[in-house]
Amino acid sequence: MMRPRLGIIAGGGALPAILIKNCEREARDFVVVALKGQADPETMDGRPHRWVRLGAAGEAIAYLKQEKVEELMLAGSVSKPAAADLRPDFWTTRFLARGNIYGMGDDGLLRRLITHLERDEGFRVVEVSDIAPELLAPSGTLTRARPTETDLADIAAGAAAANEVGRQDKGQGVIIADGAIIAREDRLGTNAMITKLPTWTASEERSGILVKTLKPEQERRADLPTIGPDTVDMAKRWGLRGIAVDAGNALILDRATTVAKADHAGIFIFGLEIGLDAEALDPPLIYLIAGEPSADNLGARLMMGLKQATEGRVRFAGVGGAAMGAEGLKSLFPMEDLTVMGLAEVIPRVPALRRRILQTKADVLARRPDVVVGIDSPDFNFRVAQRLAKQGIPLMHFVAPSVWAWRSGRAKKIAGFLDHLLALLPFEPPYFEKHGLATTYVGHPILECRANQGDGRAFRRAHGIGDDERVLLVLAGSRRSEAARHLPVFAETVKRLHDKIDALRVITITASPTEEIVSQAVNQWPGDVITLSDPSHKYDAFAASDVSLAASGTVALELAIAMVPSVIAYRMNPVTAWLAKRLVKVRYANLVNLILEREAVPEFLLNRCQPKLLASAIVDLLTTPERRQRQKDDYAAALIKLGREDEPAGQRAAKAVLSVIDANKNGAV
Repeated sequence: MMRPRLGIIAGGGALPAILIKNCEREARDFVVVALKGQADPETMDGRPHRWVRLGAAGEAIAYLKQEKVEELMLAGSVSKPAAADLRPDFWTTRFLARGNIYGMGDDGLLRRLITHLERDEGFRVVEVSDIAPELLAPSGTLTRARPTETDLADIAAGAAAANEVGRQDKGQGVIIADGAIIAREDRLGTNAMITKLPTWTASEERSGILVKTLKPEQERRADLPTIGPDTVDMAKRWGLRGIAVDAGNALILDRATTVAKADHAGIFIFGLEIGLDAEALDPPLIYLIAGEPSADNLGARLMMGLKQATEGRVRFAGVGGAAMGAEGLKSLFPMEDLTVMGLAEVIPRVPALRRRILQTKADVLARRPDVVVGIDSPDFNFRVAQRLAKQGIPLMHFVAPSVWAWRSGRAKKIAGFLDHLLALLPFEPPYFEKHGLATTYVGHPILECRANQGDGRAFRRAHGIGDDERVLLVLAGSRRSEAARHLPVFAETVKRLHDKIDALRVITITASPTEEIVSQAVNQWPGDVITLSDPSHKYDAFAASDVSLAASGTVALELAIAMVPSVIAYRMNPVTAWLAKRLVKVRYANLVNLILEREAVPEFLLNRCQPKLLASAIVDLLTTPERRQRQKDDYAAALIKLGREDEPAGQRAAKAVLSVIDANKNGAV
């Protein structure tokens, strides 16, 4: 849906140019009112605009209405003139006559102006963050230099002092050093406050922290606290050791340059959360990247473990899906953009994936997290990690590549750019440690799931499944490309089963990447197929099922935990399959079979993934109780070997992540 035309009232500084470029990038229709003597003429070149002097507000309003502008944004600094310099036109004169604006203070004046523009002129005034949300300061440390405990105490005290300055509507910031406020901002602004400090020389130790916060009840649409490269230049010149801004309530212009300059000068930049004490101001920031539903679930388990280990004093950023979102992650972009598998599937999407790689790298460098943890999805995560190597940020990966199965040379390669690896299987660490990559076996987080706690009876009652009916659970894969390959084979398998098994009901479960394609396909299947898209009933469906037909993957372990006898199938794109036949070194795909070193669960892979073979194996399970029980016994043996009785993997992984953060702070990573 097209957004209404935007009018940008442009003052001085870099902000108007940033907003204009964002509008152009997002194809947002806009016009600019450029304030004479304030806005940058170069920014206006080639853009729809009109120059208006500061006192000619009536001309600006007329132009905006002529251009059918509905939304307005105030952007940039404006030097407040004396009354004689305003040269007010009729509109401005009428506005000024409504009260003593010079006795109101900056915030009062701007609040009255916005009210008038909305109530009397019919515009809707919007915040900068509506167009450029990336400008809002995140919480935590953004730079290589970090605030000390003493600094954090100063920041907390400085925030209280800045709040009092703002309450008086005099300014938005203070400078604090060793617990004492040494400068307070007034209407002349931040730079003027800094220049009042004593001259600093390079031989002196840096001291003093600039703290900028939102004024109490400040009009956010007009005047948020702002820093940028120039602020860092001033801080460097006058010997400040750090800058702290109100997270979510302050703007950082050209964040990449601002952070780079601060890193070069050894100055920290910190996003503070108002109301927290010094101890809680700087919890670790963990950057997580998951590219598919199984990785999303692993990430959610890790997040739970981290919150438990830190008593909630932890922050998250990165890429994830619904499970990680429920634990507090705001994804940089939809996880589904990364959900592809296999060489032939990846190649057509290389340009889009490359853009996401570069976007993720830029976001990591802007946030400066305490650690980056890629979760599975090696095609994406390893490319991100390679681009982040030697940037001073610890790089971890959760889920070791299956080098014991194929492409063993990957172990040496990833040891060249990763700092630490978290392995799910007990036999994996030696493959990587021999190449110098620290590796911790944490167990498989899937063991923490509640797949064995589903209510099958309740599910059957809710869906009208009789006690005499057999239930087949069909799982076509969590990736869209997987589901597209398996659904035709599974459809023919289900048709054959309906011909052989009386009173057969079929259940299928979808994830967000596959919901549409699976729902459309099963409409053509025989019988009354139950399709679930609500994950809260997933394990109830498991418990209601007699047998499952599943695409090979993590779900096979969930089925083992739920004790659902299964037949495992997998098809690949022909090109990927051709490569797999020549490169894969193991006999089995199912982890239960790998652990037990025999085919406890029937597997039908690649050219053996055929409806006739699948249907025959499923009929054997459905009609032979002894086969079903034997598979359940094998499940139990495999799960014990996998670490079912050990500490939960999410907690063990969390401890490893926090240990890497501590080691990095001590210079050991």
